[in-house]
Amino acid sequence: MDEKAFSAFLDKWIPEHKDEIIESLLGLLKINSVGAQPLEGKPFGEEVDRAIQYFIDEARKYGMMTKNVDGYAAHAEIGSGEEMAMTLTHVDIVPAGTGWDHDPFGELHEGLIYGRGSTDNKGPTVASLFALRALKEAGAPLKRRVRHVVGGNEESGFRCVRHYFEVEEKPTYGFSPDASFPLVFAEKGSMNVQIEFELPGALSGGATCRVTELYGGERPNIVASKGVAVLEVTEGSETDLINELKGRVEDARKVVGGPGPLTFEFQQEPGKVTVTAHGKAAHAATPDEGTNALTGLAYILSTLGQCLETAPALKFMADAGDIHGKGLCIDSEDDISGKLTCNLGMAAVEEAEGKRIVRVIYNIRYPVKVSGEELKNRADGCPRPDSVKVTVLSVGSPHYTDPESFLVKELLRIYREETGDMSPPIAIGGGTYAKVIPGGVAYGPGKPGDPELAHQANEYISVDDLLQLVRIYARALFALAT
Repeated sequence: MDEKAFSAFLDKWIPEHKDEIIESLLGLLKINSVGAQPLEGKPFGEEVDRAIQYFIDEARKYGMMTKNVDGYAAHAEIGSGEEMAMTLTHVDIVPAGTGWDHDPFGELHEGLIYGRGSTDNKGPTVASLFALRALKEAGAPLKRRVRHVVGGNEESGFRCVRHYFEVEEKPTYGFSPDASFPLVFAEKGSMNVQIEFELPGALSGGATCRVTELYGGERPNIVASKGVAVLEVTEGSETDLINELKGRVEDARKVVGGPGPLTFEFQQEPGKVTVTAHGKAAHAATPDEGTNALTGLAYILSTLGQCLETAPALKFMADAGDIHGKGLCIDSEDDISGKLTCNLGMAAVEEAEGKRIVRVIYNIRYPVKVSGEELKNRADGCPRPDSVKVTVLSVGSPHYTDPESFLVKELLRIYREETGDMSPPIAIGGGTYAKVIPGGVAYGPGKPGDPELAHQANEYISVDDLLQLVRIYARALFALAT
């Protein structure tokens, strides 16, 4: 069987298995596989383990060899040979969040499959699995093994694939269907930065208000769509304080920017005011596509002269939310991957040694040509109020694959033949499993012009796109393994 014959096989095979492909994805979407506290043999919690086992069960139904690697990851494999072609996807998801018009755990509606993870990354997981099944049932003349790996910790650290490759071999060729078409050859580095500051224990020093609670955001890698602050105020001043805050809302919108509305709710009780900010979620790699509620909240609170003690720290918190890192002194740019991006992802108050400490985490994606160590030093040395502590929590390296490599040329050829889209390969701010494969790339599922759906309400994949993914990935693996 040559490439032309395999393509003709897919013309018939994919429509015949359409319903099975859809049902397989809906079954996986039912599992709320957000990472959780580890259990014995389940390092990412019960639900991630369920999703990994679901993948294994599906692969076994189709006669594939499978292996669960200590609960961190699993793979399905077909064929034989010393060398191997590989796809890598993940079955863990970010929290569904709010604002859905359809079931966030799987709903087929008018040709669209809704659900958290439908594009990121359960749809591509199912498409890759059926690509292997197509190769197997076609009797493709494989010279290399073909392996599909799923991990359980992509959204919060990559511990899954790091452990996997400590005990399993790396492929000759590999790609991760977890980003964009036509192909991603460069991925920015990543860095998490934390700032901390103490909340005052009581009204003092002439202050007539103090922040007692400040929290919001779901993950560092999601633009915070909600932020809440609770203020203790001198009784009788609640209305005046709210009116002052309302007068700062337009300024906050200008500071934050973004495509979505930034709105505020104000509630008052005797001696207490609660401020809730609402923005728009987006992936941290593209913070300009979201509207950061926490940045807006920190900004309007920092303008309150009555809250003397925390105003400088809140101002620094808001400034550090600049989406290109200026507030943390780390703004940078290169000609391959563009500007650094910065996302204020989470804030929470924690008790520590009898003190109430606000901890805020920023997720940064830095250019391919920039040194992570240099950025760490710049963040460490960035001027800040004495009340603020800055800590670089982690630094992840960028990834680059030669656009002239065999892998890139073959994958581009197949994508272009299937779609007619001649767009060039791209660099992104997101991090994918391609980073753990020497010479690896990310390959779909999003196409140029598609809306950004990952990590957002009403995430979906169309049935047509899902079936096209099966075809593209099956052809790609045929080219790499025969």
